[in-house]
This record gives sequence, C-alpha cells and structure tokens, in this order.
Amino acid sequence: MSERSVRASRRGFMTVVGKVAASIALATGVAPVSALGAAESDSEAPPTDGSFDLSWIKRLSGAVDRAVFDWPSLGDAGDPTMLYLAERYLDNCREAYGSAKYEVRTVLNIRTQAVSAALSDTIWTRFQLGDELKVKDPNTTQIAARNPFLHRSPNPVPDVVVPTIPDLVQRGSIVLVCNFALRNLAKRIAAKAGPSADEVHEQLRAGVIDGAFVVPSGIFGLARAQNAGCALVRQ
Repeated sequence: MSERSVRASRRGFMTVVGKVAASIALATGVAPVSALGAAESDSEAPPTDGSFDLSWIKRLSGAVDRAVFDWPSLGDAGDPTMLYLAERYLDNCREAYGSAKYEVRTVLNIRTQAVSAALSDTIWTRFQLGDELKVKDPNTTQIAARNPFLHRSPNPVPDVVVPTIPDLVQRGSIVLVCNFALRNLAKRIAAKAGPSADEVHEQLRAGVIDGAFVVPSGIFGLARAQNAGCALVRQ
C-alpha cells in the first residue's frame, strides 16, 4: 500500500470512528432500549416452526447494551468499515464499564451486495466469488480465492488491527444473513452455467459461516433486531 493510500485509509477510518455517535439511530417511534428489553424478556418466544432459526432473538434479551450494524455493501476487505464500527462499540462498552459485570451484544446484519461476506471459504472457492464480485485478497493482492473477511489482513496503518468476522463472533456477535440476497446471488451464478438457481441457493444457504443465522431478508433481520432493543448503526 502506498503512503498516499495509507493516509487516505487512515483519514477514512478516523472519519468513520468520529461519526459513530452520529451514525447511531433508533427507528422512529421505537421505545428506549430498557423498555424494549423488558418487553422482549416478558413476552413469549417467537415462533420457530418455520424454515428459519430465530433463537438469536432470545440472545439479545439479557444484554443491557445492544446494537445492530447494517451491512448492505461489501466494501474493502482490507479496511472493513462495518467490522471496525462493531469492534469499536464493543471496545467502548468495555472501557465504559471496566471490571463491572455487563453484557453487550452486537448484530451484524449482512444483506444485499455484502451477503458473500457471510459465506464460507469453500463456497467462495466453489463458485469463484472473488472473480465474480471482483474482490481482491488484501494478503495476496490477487483476486480472492477465499472469503477475505474471515482472515486477518495486513494492518492498513500502524497500530490498527483489521478485525475479522470470527473475531466479532468470538466476542458474542450475532451474524444475520439475508436469504433474499442469497437467492439473487444464486440466480447470478446459475445464469453463467452449471446447476439451477434453486440448487445454487441451497448450497449457498448451507454454506453460510459457522454460527450465522439465515433470515428471510435483511429488512426482516434489521427490524427484528430493533424490535428486540438494538440501536441501529449504519454508514
């Protein structure tokens, strides 16, 4: 990375961090987090007899601090904005509470053009997603042969460690994957050759990263997370 690129990356990162407070917004008419948490914990569990696992909702009920990070665009794997924001929020909570006991939850709502970030290395290799999406691996600077959001990238600037999705999952983050976007990606892949769109979609859905939850759509995931008391963070 050139010195100019490093400076630009650093400026971009600091700008994003500086705007985190301004980026957090609750949907109009949503009750305070504390009230929502109480309502969610007192209500019956959501129905789970459909084709989607909604158990992630209950994982939010015990957290005092919770936020959903809306991720609709893939962005730069070497400088991933939404992962930086989610990591910073977790770090801020740790700084705020110190050694006191607390529980925080972050939700990565991966949808639209970013949905491939939630797919395994196997899927990236099988369908050559790096070439399909024109994504470069920051480690090799070549077209990605694996999901670069799952692996540590070179630091864009000194003392800045690039977070990965597994880093956030290890810290208790919940990953939601838009099924509507998976279907659209499947159609795009199938149109070029090979199996039908339905067959590709089945493979994509089975190939989401470990611990992720497929939801009907990113809009559903975003709204449901906010209904469970999450603040909305977006670019």
